[in-house]
Amino acid sequence: MSRRDAEPAHSPSRERPSPEPTATAVEARALATGLVAALAGLVLALGAFVGRRPALSGDHGVGDVAALVAGVAALVAFPVAYRRSYGDPDRRWLADRPLWRRLLGTVALAFAHAAIAFMVAWASFQIFQRAFTGLTLDAFAASLLTAVSAALAAYTAYQSGSRMDSYALSNLLATFLGAGILTSMVTTTRPNWWQVNFSVLGAADYGVALAFNATLVTAGVVIALLAEYMTRDLRALDAHRSRAGLTAARTRERPLLTCLVLMGALLACTGLVRVDVFIPAHNTLATSMAATYTLLLVRAPAWVPGLSRTFYAAGYAMLGAAVISVMLWWPLGYYNMTAMELVVAGVVLAWLVLFTRNVAAAVEDVRRHEDAA
Repeated sequence: MSRRDAEPAHSPSRERPSPEPTATAVEARALATGLVAALAGLVLALGAFVGRRPALSGDHGVGDVAALVAGVAALVAFPVAYRRSYGDPDRRWLADRPLWRRLLGTVALAFAHAAIAFMVAWASFQIFQRAFTGLTLDAFAASLLTAVSAALAAYTAYQSGSRMDSYALSNLLATFLGAGILTSMVTTTRPNWWQVNFSVLGAADYGVALAFNATLVTAGVVIALLAEYMTRDLRALDAHRSRAGLTAARTRERPLLTCLVLMGALLACTGLVRVDVFIPAHNTLATSMAATYTLLLVRAPAWVPGLSRTFYAAGYAMLGAAVISVMLWWPLGYYNMTAMELVVAGVVLAWLVLFTRNVAAAVEDVRRHEDAA
């Protein structure tokens, strides 16, 4: 979204915005953050590996320590960059939100970045251990690898926090959900979990239930935050169309915002109410979220007119795929409930990403039309 998309504030900001960051300044700060994280990671790892010769993964090896340090580095780096990004005219609206919404959004995004950094580092060392079977490292070499992991995590998280928009947020949501769910699958202590259902990964006796439930709760908050970013994009789209003299109908942001926030709240509550605690409530919340998604998809042409016909058609095709998936589970019994849930979840997430991309593309197209006029 360009700077001219930003709307003038009608009330004084609750926070004094930082000076507008330049691309060069952001790059320099991200690099400095990565270097600081590398030094901190090196010191911590030297203390963890002293007197040992750890393997790349397993048994408190390099991967375990590097994943933890990388997660902490991302957890610290992201909120620093995100707060500094308020100085950008396109993002000053973030500082005008109520304090609880600013804190909730920042915590959820920081946790998502930390979780992704942790899981990527952990999985990477698992893969390298399989490639270099039997390899062990001395304390200094292991600490260097940990420092590199911390630097990459901090640098990437800082860059993300400085440039966060609706498009990046939707990609983050997809990455976080995919990584979190995959981690839950590979860490569960029950290899037959898939014979029951998808939600059983969050049961207390199925391994690291916290990973699955925390993923759902955090993803729910991120979806609600995505609604705020999408609202800004839709307002910018209407403003550009008005200035360019285009005749497309105005968007209806309120019902769209309501559906997205409701989807996020229902997903978060699904993670809070474990399937082994109260199955009816858990299933009702999950079904209600799917119903809200269906409403949003069906009403998208009326609420957000002017997007490509291909996108609307793809949405209906994806909805049809979800319906067929449900029918293949019941009444046809072609596959089990887990397969159906995976397909439906993938369809919902894919549509959200496509929706965000198409709105962003519409904003860019109408901005160029306005500039050319």
